[in-house]
Order: sequence, then C-alpha cells, then structure tokens
Amino acid sequence: MSFFGGLTGKKKNVLLLAVGLIGIALILFGSAGKHGTENNTEISEKKDVTMEYIERIENKIGNIAEEITGSGRVRVIVSVASGSEFQYITNEESREGHTSKEYVTVRSDGGADQPVLLREIYPEIVGVSVACRGGDSPEIQEKLIRVISTTFGLGSNRICIVGIS
Repeated sequence: MSFFGGLTGKKKNVLLLAVGLIGIALILFGSAGKHGTENNTEISEKKDVTMEYIERIENKIGNIAEEITGSGRVRVIVSVASGSEFQYITNEESREGHTSKEYVTVRSDGGADQPVLLREIYPEIVGVSVACRGGDSPEIQEKLIRVISTTFGLGSNRICIVGIS
C-alpha cells in the first residue's frame, strides 16, 4: 500500500499542494537567508585574484630557476594558506558598549554602490616545489633554496627542489 493510498482524491491533492508549497518556501528562504555579504560573483573574483597571484609567483620563481640552472625546463608549484583578503574602508561608531560598522561606498557608473577598497592582502605562501634540470645537484638546490627562502621568507623545510631529465 502506498503512502497516499488511504487518502481520497481531494485530500490527496490538498496534501500534495501543501508539500509543494512547503518545498518552494524552503527553497526561497534557504537562498534568501544565506549569511555573509558576498555573492557568487565576488567569490569567483577573489578566486581569480588568488590564482593570478599564484601564477605570477610561479612565473617569477620559474624565471629565476631558469637563470640559475641554465635550463628552459622548469616547473614550479606554489602552495598558499588561503585566498586573497580584501579590506574595505569603514566608519565605526561606538555607543554604550555597542559598535556599529558601516562600509564607505561610492556609486559606480551602473548606479550600484561599491565599497571602497583599502587594501588587498595576498595569501601567505606556505610551500614551493621546483622541478628542473640540475635540480638533483646540491649546488643548484642550495642556490634555489636560498633565493626562494630569502624572497618569500620561507624556511628551507618548505622548499622542495627535484631534478628532471
């Protein structure tokens, strides 16, 4: 016997309609009740900024590794702790132990208010791996580790240099 088997036609339709309306309400309230102020476009832009930053760092390390090794065959992977962070200008007001914060905005050409960016904080680099010709050589490894360590403030234990053929 099915779930709706014992119900008459009219009761079954009312029950199906109620379940449908509850489902629609849950969908609407679920999407309207998301926490935070970022929409999908802003999140996507932050990911793009982070990926561009990582690619720039990888290219810089790759270029210096090519100079040190004399080889054009260099592959670099940079690991970061998190994504880019954006800090916006705010007005803060404190009254009786309660602080309120309001973002300073400017109106864009499209008419939308945009927060004013104070600064962008790039993600912390936590590891670098380099694969290159000559990477098995202790002299090349030492040079690359010293350059990468000095430039990015990384300990040598966070830098891996390997050789490729």
